[in-house]
Amino acid sequence: MSVKPDVTTEFDLRHLANDDATDQLFPLPFTPFEFYYYLEDRPEYASAFPVRLEAHGLLDREAFARAFQLTHARHPFLSAQIECDRRGWPTWTAGEIPRIQWTTEPCGMSVGAAASGGMQMRINQMHDKIDWLFDFHHCAVDGMGAFLFISDLFVAYAHLASGARGPLPWRKLEPERLRNRDGHQLFKRGVKLVDLVRLARVTLPLNYRRAAIVSDHAAPAVNTSGVNAGPNDLVHHLTEFETAELSRVASKLEVMLNDLFVRDYFLMLTAWNRGTSEARRQIRILVPTNLRRREDYRMPATNVFSFSFLSRWARDCQDRAALLASVHDEMAEIKQQKRGRYFEAGLRLFCIWPNLLRWSLSRDWPFATAIFSNLGTGLDNVPLPDSDGHKICGDLVFERGSGAAPIRPDTRVSFAVHAYAGRLAVCARSDPRVFSAAQQQAILDAYIEQLRTTIRTES
Repeated sequence: MSVKPDVTTEFDLRHLANDDATDQLFPLPFTPFEFYYYLEDRPEYASAFPVRLEAHGLLDREAFARAFQLTHARHPFLSAQIECDRRGWPTWTAGEIPRIQWTTEPCGMSVGAAASGGMQMRINQMHDKIDWLFDFHHCAVDGMGAFLFISDLFVAYAHLASGARGPLPWRKLEPERLRNRDGHQLFKRGVKLVDLVRLARVTLPLNYRRAAIVSDHAAPAVNTSGVNAGPNDLVHHLTEFETAELSRVASKLEVMLNDLFVRDYFLMLTAWNRGTSEARRQIRILVPTNLRRREDYRMPATNVFSFSFLSRWARDCQDRAALLASVHDEMAEIKQQKRGRYFEAGLRLFCIWPNLLRWSLSRDWPFATAIFSNLGTGLDNVPLPDSDGHKICGDLVFERGSGAAPIRPDTRVSFAVHAYAGRLAVCARSDPRVFSAAQQQAILDAYIEQLRTTIRTES
């Protein structure tokens, strides 16, 4: 259901939004990172990532549809379209706001946002249970931008559903900054020798050292208790005790909680591949990296991420303490050196000859063994009141959320962690073309067991 306002309502919406017009933004050229995701997009491996939210209460459909329109007007990339010039180079052009898909079917599967649009959304409403599935396309937006859109959407809905009048309580955004969304680029202020060395260290292994692939060996018996499963996505919610204990372990060992997550991911993947032909290759983990500068946080939703990579041999994973120390040091280095800029710079060089990038991505050569994302406290950060840690939006109470980055051919597994209402959740996506349902479950269970081993042995 989508509401098309009449002239009076449209004027009222513009008054409520109280935001700068974005009509003059387009057309806009693609950035190299957007072009990468455009080339990687394919029907069987869409460059889209789902975010699922679950709540209970009563949803005012009319107010939600109006909030949806207003929020899209504020974030133009999520309704933009893609057009290609004669060289085949894509350009962003203004598009129409997508329609909300209302359904009585459970939102278990990804909608599958096409590369021609920034997002799609499905809503399942059964009595007092509401289930949203957002499909954001990585050409248009990264995970941080997606949660910016979601936050604005529910702030607008809470305002409209309450019957309040006047401008919406949004923070000020500056749409014109989208023209300079790749202002973080490495060589903007000249070329330094140290940057060339770091660029080589990042890009050469990706092109000349094959990473391990997650093996599809037979899965052991699994325990599915406490797990909410979808066709391709499995979500496990840790208890409040487990969440607190992991934070305590990180504090005790003087590392970031994310360092523990990545260390245990290496341990799980190494153990999973043990005894297979992939055990002799390096495990390489892709970590999405935020490249936003301070002024970029005033931009509407867009994609200002890049990739960083951490690689370890099986022998590096034999000593848990040494592995954690090395991960801690490297994660700090990634932030200090803004290492994600070097992958983006490599893409920028390849884009001088776009067919070279097309060839590179068409090879049977995955960049990474697996993907790991930390979504932080996305829902917790939405500026809405809460009860017992659960966000309240009008008559709705949010129970949980989940999401994970898209998988690629031979990068068969993508994990994401996030915190909400005092509990950590782990979302696993794995390739259903390769793994059986039991294997997908076993991969998630293996990681949860690694986290529990950390609690037992290091708390």
